Amino acid sequence: MTTFAALRERNYRFYWVGLVFYVLGHRAEYVTFAWLVWEATHDALHLGYLGLAQGVPLVVFQLWGGVLADRVNRLRLLLATLTLFAAFGLSAFALIRVEHLLVLAALSNTFRAFDEPTRMSMVPQMVGRERLANAIALGSIPWQAGRMIGPSITGILIAAFGGTVGLAIAAVASAMALTMYARLHVDVRSSAAPVGHMGTQLLEGLRFVRHNFVFAALICLALFNAVFGLSYVTLLPIYADVYFQAGSAGFGLLNAAHGTGALVGTLIVATLATRIRHRGLVILTGAAGMGLGLAIFSQSPGLGLAMPMLAAVGFSNTFYLTQVSTHLQQAVPDHLRGRVMSLYALCWNLLPLGGLLGGVLAAAVNARFAVLVGGAMVAANALVLLASRRLRLL
Repeated sequence: MTTFAALRERNYRFYWVGLVFYVLGHRAEYVTFAWLVWEATHDALHLGYLGLAQGVPLVVFQLWGGVLADRVNRLRLLLATLTLFAAFGLSAFALIRVEHLLVLAALSNTFRAFDEPTRMSMVPQMVGRERLANAIALGSIPWQAGRMIGPSITGILIAAFGGTVGLAIAAVASAMALTMYARLHVDVRSSAAPVGHMGTQLLEGLRFVRHNFVFAALICLALFNAVFGLSYVTLLPIYADVYFQAGSAGFGLLNAAHGTGALVGTLIVATLATRIRHRGLVILTGAAGMGLGLAIFSQSPGLGLAMPMLAAVGFSNTFYLTQVSTHLQQAVPDHLRGRVMSLYALCWNLLPLGGLLGGVLAAAVNARFAVLVGGAMVAANALVLLASRRLRLL
């Protein structure tokens, strides 16, 4: 199988190009919010408040988004949420005060809570099972390339023209994604769509994960990654501006370093997707490696060490989480796909709440301590799960 095999499918090509635009908008939004809040307050705790505003809507609404993805036509739900997000972004350019940014962050992530489970649930219905692992890996490329390119470009544009340009990029990119997704020609209803009360269906999905050790453990890895590992992203403005004295350009470079490593990891997984053996051991080793890389990065004296360490963190992060996502998508029953993948997406998107924890630790001690604790937690969780023979033999 070639690296780009899944792109031979027409629907997946449009989906993938739309995802490129979606991710560019997503990255521009996060970079803009973080920098504007830091610029206005120079307070690590306010970065934590931003994480709270971004994370609460995901916690509250994302699981319900998964229930809807199992009940209705997934393509129509995706188009509806993207339309709302793009329209909202176009109306938000003037909202650049801190309190306004916090409200805007909460509302945009409310839309995202319904969007992400829907997109993830659609992938298996656009490609055959033999290309699913490749499609999932290719789906990570926009996220990693967007992390590498989007933040650095956005950081430079913010420095030149101000924060409003970041919001403009987010709105335009979302509109372009909507245009691509509108060209999909596929019936993406869930087979055997569930009926009955939505609360009962939500509980059914949670029970499925609770009673399946492998699913629960893999989702736990994603949870630790978001809450303790990637929470360092919220604190990057402090590293760039205070520790390294590199300003917004340095902030973009740090994001780009992580993205470079992640992109390399994604391309390797896409190429070797069908040939990887002992997936569980790869997953657990990658998680432990990410935690160790974060611990070293946390004590970096300058960009010279920080950038290669973030590249290593990005490589480990994407390499093992792509394997997690592939196993979940291949093993979950289709009638539960939206609900289970919404729980996985929720863990992925608890990064903002992890940012709150990181902001509190940074305010109480310092940012280096906060990132060190996060890396240690990720590594410790992986080492504990490494004792499970069932996981090692996946």
